[in-house]
Amino acid sequence: MARLLSLPISARLALWYALTLLLLLSAFAVFCYIGFHAAAHRSFDRHLDHEMGVVTPLLRVGPGGVDAAALETGPAAVRMDGPDGTFVRVLGADGRVRYRSPNFDGQPPFGVVLPEGAGELRRSEEWAGEPARSLVQPVVSGGGLAGYVEVTGFEWSRHAELQELGRMLALGVLMSVLFALGAGWWLARRSLRPVAVLTEAAGRMADDGARLGGRLPSEFETRDELTDLAETFNGLLARLEASVERERRFTSNAAHELLTPLATLRSEAEVALRREREPEAYRETLGRVVEDVAEMTGTVQGLLQLARAESLAKTPEARLDLSDLVRQRAGRVRAEADAKGVALDLDVAPGARMAAEAAPLAEVVDNLVGNAVKYTPPGGTVSVRLTHAGGTARLEVQDTGPGFDAATCERLFDRFFRADTPEVQAEPGSGLGLAIVKAIVEGYRGAVGCGSPGPGQGATFWVTLPCLG
Repeated sequence: MARLLSLPISARLALWYALTLLLLLSAFAVFCYIGFHAAAHRSFDRHLDHEMGVVTPLLRVGPGGVDAAALETGPAAVRMDGPDGTFVRVLGADGRVRYRSPNFDGQPPFGVVLPEGAGELRRSEEWAGEPARSLVQPVVSGGGLAGYVEVTGFEWSRHAELQELGRMLALGVLMSVLFALGAGWWLARRSLRPVAVLTEAAGRMADDGARLGGRLPSEFETRDELTDLAETFNGLLARLEASVERERRFTSNAAHELLTPLATLRSEAEVALRREREPEAYRETLGRVVEDVAEMTGTVQGLLQLARAESLAKTPEARLDLSDLVRQRAGRVRAEADAKGVALDLDVAPGARMAAEAAPLAEVVDNLVGNAVKYTPPGGTVSVRLTHAGGTARLEVQDTGPGFDAATCERLFDRFFRADTPEVQAEPGSGLGLAIVKAIVEGYRGAVGCGSPGPGQGATFWVTLPCLG
């Protein structure tokens, strides 16, 4: 069994296919042989019935028992030997042979077997080295048993036919199984050829080391489960490659964002230590150090928030009134907007509920509304609108700020990205806020987007989330 399991899959499939076909064909062959054997016996029994019908009218019952004298000049079959001959014996009521046909001469003794009761008897046995079958019927006269008539014939021709049938069936089963074995092996190899192609491609990808750009071939002669497997695996590789690329960009950007304030810190510290200075100069240097540390702290805090957002733990039991949350978080920014001279317009449809925690989505509202207020100049307007329908809630934040072009829109949700415009660069920030928004929303199976008519014409940021009502 262990050696069988070590065979290739194509060989095992072919063997199991051939074995199954062998069992089915063998059962069919046995059924046909048994059925034909029974039919041959029934056919020979009809022949014996016919011969009995020819012999019986020639018999006479007298005082001495059954008289078979008329059979001497009767049917020619009683004088013929071989498969065409009919062997007839007349037996007394005591079972003694009173008459036997001439073709019994030269044949070995043939035993007498009488039927039990008043019925007939059919029996098969070997006689003179050949299969023979007999029909024994009682002869009744005047209500009493006068004797028996026995008609016997050789079945060797039918048995020869059965043997020939058996050989043909066995040969047919053997040839069919051999053909099925070869055809099954060919079909299995052909069907599993994509597996070999996928294995070879995967081996080449493994030899490439850490490169993730390779893909498994998915174009085969037919589309089947292996095609779906290859496409699914390629999708996994694409997502993994994109994730690795994001991590590389993240590492590069994080190093860049932290390297600049660290270099500034070191430079200021080295300058301060070159010579003795007045206490006021040291206080000024330490103030700049504190500012640099605060900038790095903000960057690190943004990274921590982003990490928590990307590993967002969803709790289906939680129920959140999104409408109340948007009103509350937008209301917290109203004082800042009023102080800056920015009008904050709030339009929130009630009853938007979803299965979510409040803290992550509060971060989403704070970032979107806070950014809109921060980058909108005095006298501008920020509109916050929440709608829900068909199981989806949509939050839109529209401002009259600096706006952006299409190329900038595609990168606004990237980590550490900030638009290269004076209005944006003049405000403090790490470029992580919108990336955090995207991670949280996608963690709740939602989507984010943005749009702008162009630079200086304002912008709209929107979020869609699945809701319960």
